[in-house]
Amino acid sequence: MFDVCIIGAGGIVGCAIVRELAQQGFSVAGIEKHETACQETSGLNSRVVHSGFHEIFGTLKSALACEGSGLLIRYAEERSIRLLRTGMLIAIPHGSIRAGLWKEADALWRLWRQGRRQNIPFRFVLTPDGIRRLAPIQALGGIYIPSVCVIDLEQFVSSLEADAIAAGAQFLYNSEVTGIAAEASTFRVITSSGELRSRILVNSAGLHAHEISVMAGGPKYEIEFIRGDYYELAGGVKRWNVRTLVYPATPPRSPTKGIHFGPRTDGRLFLGPSASPKTETAPKELFLEAGRKFISSIRESDLEWAYAGIRPKRVSVDGRSDFTIGLDRTIPPLINLIGIDSPGLSASMAIARYVGQMVQKIP
Repeated sequence: MFDVCIIGAGGIVGCAIVRELAQQGFSVAGIEKHETACQETSGLNSRVVHSGFHEIFGTLKSALACEGSGLLIRYAEERSIRLLRTGMLIAIPHGSIRAGLWKEADALWRLWRQGRRQNIPFRFVLTPDGIRRLAPIQALGGIYIPSVCVIDLEQFVSSLEADAIAAGAQFLYNSEVTGIAAEASTFRVITSSGELRSRILVNSAGLHAHEISVMAGGPKYEIEFIRGDYYELAGGVKRWNVRTLVYPATPPRSPTKGIHFGPRTDGRLFLGPSASPKTETAPKELFLEAGRKFISSIRESDLEWAYAGIRPKRVSVDGRSDFTIGLDRTIPPLINLIGIDSPGLSASMAIARYVGQMVQKIP
């Protein structure tokens, strides 16, 4: 019998929750269907620690990304986890002059207002020369957020897991949940490797969280699945000298932050992600066009498909995409985490605290 069972413990958010609750003194079991951590959404993202700048003020995404990015960066520094201090440049490409600047200028204006409301440090870059001092791209101007960085994802998750185990948590890998029985005061969780009982169930199953909710007697959630492809640039950071995250200007309610240049801690350089409800690989031409807006010398032969990730997204009737985290059942208690897409990595440690506070309030 455990105090708390977390389903989806191999994901970044699930692993952070296991760590948080174990360190609070609860007996914790972390269930993961894969053999190792970060095999789905968590391992197939951009590795960017976002500031919350793109998120709509007043949403959980905004609050938890702002808090979580600070927690994550401090944790990484304390544990000597590799961080790439890239900053983020949201830029208007030169080609926008021909198409008219209204769309990008309006997006930057809206992002500026959001950044001000959230007290996120940033500065305008108003000349092409100012842009080139940050990145070797062709752009008219933009917004630069210095606090954004890129993390070594594998080191981060490994450290979270080690902390959790040191605090007494148990991780059960290769354990796919096949059934959940809500009994008088406990959950009986049936997995491919056996059964266990828990007083509280935390559903952090990512792409399958909506299914686990129903399985546990919780509500049915409608989820959109968005595929994001990434292409790698041959020669990496050394060849292209792009050491700053370079994003296009997209409006706050856009379903994606746009195809961006993403340097990594290992020196590789990527373009992505795309955003499509389709399951097919996004065409190279889409990435070539996005890249050439800022670096016209990119050729088709410079791009090679790297990987794709699926993101679960929950969109409300007013068009907001937000995290859904709540106690959806009280006897026995079920905490659901639904639609945890970007900025889930950035918010992970704050989400863990948020869930920890919910668990503490359960009698």
